[in-house]
Amino acid sequence: MKYFFGFVTLFSLTFIACKHEPDPEPTYKLVWSDEFEYTGLPDSTRWTYEVGFIRNREAQYYQPKRLENSKVENGHLIITALKDNFQSHPISSASVISKGKQDFMYGKVEVRAKMPDGKGAWPAIWTLGKNRDVVGWPACGEIDIMEWLGFAPQFVFGSLHKAGADGKDAPLISISPTITDLSTAFHTYTLEWDREQIRIFVDEFNYAIYKASDMTAAEWQQFTKPHYLLLNLAIGGTSGGTIDDTKFPFIFTVDYVRYYKKE
Repeated sequence: MKYFFGFVTLFSLTFIACKHEPDPEPTYKLVWSDEFEYTGLPDSTRWTYEVGFIRNREAQYYQPKRLENSKVENGHLIITALKDNFQSHPISSASVISKGKQDFMYGKVEVRAKMPDGKGAWPAIWTLGKNRDVVGWPACGEIDIMEWLGFAPQFVFGSLHKAGADGKDAPLISISPTITDLSTAFHTYTLEWDREQIRIFVDEFNYAIYKASDMTAAEWQQFTKPHYLLLNLAIGGTSGGTIDDTKFPFIFTVDYVRYYKKE
């Protein structure tokens, strides 16, 4: 996630609709999920946490196992960013991840979520290669199923980050059509991933297609290994931009996470 665009490059992106005649629908079987039908901290058999200041010069400190920042209630995972100076860190938030709990490779990942409201918020639903600790980023590969930026609230982004021939990030970034209620209604964000391509959807609209045939073998190889899932709410940083302090608390709400494999 992250690492890629700021105010200038954001609006230089060109939207290309990828709506095609539908292919025959594959048959999927649900193999893992969290419906958040419980109360308290995220289920420790499914999730763990990032901790600290992690990336992109973001303002938040990610706190683990703190109900004020990540809790489950009323059928939802609620990730909250607070300007609370907790443990002497001005802003607290959470990054809830499946690392060491559940891997993802091929199949379909579906997450229904509602965005925060206000400039400076930068929530994301994304994956990183399980081998990140060995090969580093971006060589581990990254799939951004959804990123949302508070200063451009009518769009979401679906992207790949990969190491190019020089080892540096060689991103592929797509922007959704205009959606006016991302902060007031739930929408479904979907990744479909197989041996030949990665497709990213908002609701049923396929706005990003990344094909193995359009990359070098070394680049696509980064997407032929297991990944883990991240659900996080960043604040500010290289893409989040200027923070509107009047909007705290920022709240990112997830209704469910589902992982399907082809039968």
